[in-house]
Amino acid sequence: MTWLSVLQVANYLIPLLIIPYIVRVLGVELFGKVSYAQNVISYFTLIVNFGFEYSVTRRIAIWKHDKDKVSLVFWSVMRQKTILLFVSFVCLLILYLCFPKVHNDINLYAIIFILNVGVVLFPTWFFQGIEDMGKMAVFNVLIKTLGLLLTVAFVHSASEYLLYPLFTSVAYVICGVVAMIYVLKHYGITYVKTRKAIRFLVFKEGFPVFLNNLFVSLYTIANMTILGFFVSDVVIGYYSGAHKIIMAVLMFTSTPINMALYPNISRKFAVSKEQGIAYLKNITKIVVLFSITVSILVYIFAPLLVRLILGVEFVSSIAMLRIFSVLPFLVTIASLFTVQGLYGIGLQKYAPWIGCSIGIFCIVLNFVTIPRFGMYGAAFSWIIAQTLELIITGTILRVYFNKQKNR
Repeated sequence: MTWLSVLQVANYLIPLLIIPYIVRVLGVELFGKVSYAQNVISYFTLIVNFGFEYSVTRRIAIWKHDKDKVSLVFWSVMRQKTILLFVSFVCLLILYLCFPKVHNDINLYAIIFILNVGVVLFPTWFFQGIEDMGKMAVFNVLIKTLGLLLTVAFVHSASEYLLYPLFTSVAYVICGVVAMIYVLKHYGITYVKTRKAIRFLVFKEGFPVFLNNLFVSLYTIANMTILGFFVSDVVIGYYSGAHKIIMAVLMFTSTPINMALYPNISRKFAVSKEQGIAYLKNITKIVVLFSITVSILVYIFAPLLVRLILGVEFVSSIAMLRIFSVLPFLVTIASLFTVQGLYGIGLQKYAPWIGCSIGIFCIVLNFVTIPRFGMYGAAFSWIIAQTLELIITGTILRVYFNKQKNR
């Protein structure tokens, strides 16, 4: 969990360190434009990942001592992620032809899209399953730091704003190449012709997770997408400033917890349901206390965080960040119940239905609240959706635990 936290530092905290510099160079409007493009491209990243970070992690964790099976799974995932990358590129071309916002800034969108090449190459799912993230976390920190230094060295005016996302994308691709070389040499992964049965298994197990992630995106990133239909790039800049801070907090708290615990809890449920349930209950108490503490700290220090990271020009982001401060608790616990609970127990079939219902509700809510309340409507829609996810998944787990107890 510690090494995964270091990895999240590289992925989210180091890029956040450049924000105080870049927002002052670009200004609110250009920062909003770049942030909106990053928001759109994040849908393609979701497609490329396809839920493999959980479904395949489970397989690697179970088969980690069987080199032949691990190699089969590895190359099956790489093949499918490459295909999904091309599918995503075709989707970007369609957006270019159909939407003026993308058409007018296609260079910006294309540069950010390059990041997905790194997403294909970097086998996060493999390291999670093997449970050995140390060396790659260090490599990731060094490479992301290079991206930060290049941005500071070469981006000095608003006219050079395209270099900012370019260095981010290039850093991620380099990280992916280094990770791929390391895995092939260190773990002795040999190329094998993938089998149709394994490819189907990988796809089948990843599909429910992908659907859930897709539906969850309807209330985590779609709010900014819809916000762009109604407000200016300046307002998007205020919203995205607070959004980037809270996402850095979430990725530094929620993501390492869930990624680190998932392989272990999968094995415990594989041994016995009783052992898995007991482990989940114990860890939930600790995570609840931790996440509430983080939420309180974000609320208290919101003015300081905004002024230090974004600057006085983003004073309108303070109220937004305080609204977002409840999310470390909501997202961490909801993710714990979904990933450790539903996925660990093997009830992932419910996840897409939960995500779909909440996602559709949130989309409708966004179109109702954003025209009236602007960025605040988008924020409250996200919070309401996360609260619903926590309640629904918690109820399913409680019913399941009671059934197991009564047997």
